[in-house]
Amino acid sequence: MRHSKACMAAVTTLMLSASAAIAANVHNCEDYTSNARSLAEPWEKNTRTFVNGSVRIALIDTGGEPACCSTHLLVLAEDKSDETGGRMCRVISDRTNIGYEWIDFSKIIANYNPSRGLQLAVPVNYYIDGVRHRSGMLRVSVNLQKGVIAAH
Repeated sequence: MRHSKACMAAVTTLMLSASAAIAANVHNCEDYTSNARSLAEPWEKNTRTFVNGSVRIALIDTGGEPACCSTHLLVLAEDKSDETGGRMCRVISDRTNIGYEWIDFSKIIANYNPSRGLQLAVPVNYYIDGVRHRSGMLRVSVNLQKGVIAAH
């Protein structure tokens, strides 16, 4: 019995480590997660701009769908390769079509480094399996010079 408890603890630790190592899903604004109806209210508390207005982030809440994980982060950024002045638009989710249990938007920390771009530390809560949950820090980088929005 003692051996099986140790085995179960090791498997649980491995599963949690594996889920922690999974990178966030960054996708184009082409599905329901990027719909303007999903912008979390009040807008003035759930949107921020950076880099002299070149980058905007917004909290997305898809209205409880899926029930566990309906919050996502929307990133709009100047697209220097677009001659018409367009913007890059990306949604950051925990996994494909599954957001986070919550994003603590008011506690996002921003830092700008000219060589790396805008760096965001976003407090999130990850859904594990309905019983377990895990708090963590989503790291988002927006490099306007390279035209890259990434999350890790």
